Amino acid sequence: MTHTLAALRALLSSGKAPAQHRPPRAPGRNVMMHITLDAQHATPLRQALIRDCAGQPWTIRLVPLYGTDRVRLSLYLPREAVSGAIQRVAHLAPDAEVGQLFEIPQTPTVAWRDLMHPVSPPSLDPAGQSDDMTPGNALAQLLAQDHVLLGLEVASRESLFAHLGRFCEHHFGLPAATVIAGLAARESLGSTALGQGVAVPHGQIKGLRRAIALYVRPATPIPFDAPDGNTVSDLVVLLVPESANSTHLHLLADVAQRFCDHHFREQLHACVDAQAVCQLFVGYNAPDAGLSGRPHAPVKSFGRGR
Repeated sequence: MTHTLAALRALLSSGKAPAQHRPPRAPGRNVMMHITLDAQHATPLRQALIRDCAGQPWTIRLVPLYGTDRVRLSLYLPREAVSGAIQRVAHLAPDAEVGQLFEIPQTPTVAWRDLMHPVSPPSLDPAGQSDDMTPGNALAQLLAQDHVLLGLEVASRESLFAHLGRFCEHHFGLPAATVIAGLAARESLGSTALGQGVAVPHGQIKGLRRAIALYVRPATPIPFDAPDGNTVSDLVVLLVPESANSTHLHLLADVAQRFCDHHFREQLHACVDAQAVCQLFVGYNAPDAGLSGRPHAPVKSFGRGR
């Protein structure tokens, strides 16, 4: 979902650019926001935001939207700094589109830290295969209909991993024990549940040549030690080669972009078969393509509220 800057500026009651130098702010709840804008505005906007955030815990990431002349600017910043950032965007890039804001948990889980990790440049694995997944299309490239498991009868995280091990052994020739161990090793660092019923079990698997993505919807939501205490009903399972670091991060970023949009989650729950699920994943470029005519809904967030 995107908002026009005119509407946001009206809410802020000011179209003026913020002062270039701000005093340090006390630590507060952080949020994530995505801004889509013409590439020509990206550098001056990024430089201005860097000046604005001096001494504050901001993270700024810029990713080109391939095949277009636009870029996506991702900001991780304190909630109280959002107003100034929006005013800066309105001043320097009035045609930009601002995506839905969502809160980062007060104490980010390991899964959240994975999602917020900067994306590294493409690289080559030892076999020479290019690790060239790009944000926004990574999941759509990998998710085939036979990778969609709806109504899966599992009662726990352990039984889910056991089923996934058998599935991967049968369909991809991977040893079940290797898959189970890879997922469990990552889970031992902290739950991969994000909150709002979503989890992203993932692991780097020895011997795997190409990344694998699965979508799983259990017949009954299962406990997953989520930060909000809720059970999990939507899982994206990611298995990548040991050396495919940028693919791994692109996939995690893609998951975050989709599942932080509650419209996407609602549409996903309405999908009754694997074909509909895959079509939804393939078609999800809408929020950054200017669908500002969609109804504006209240901001949703993963993790605990204030």
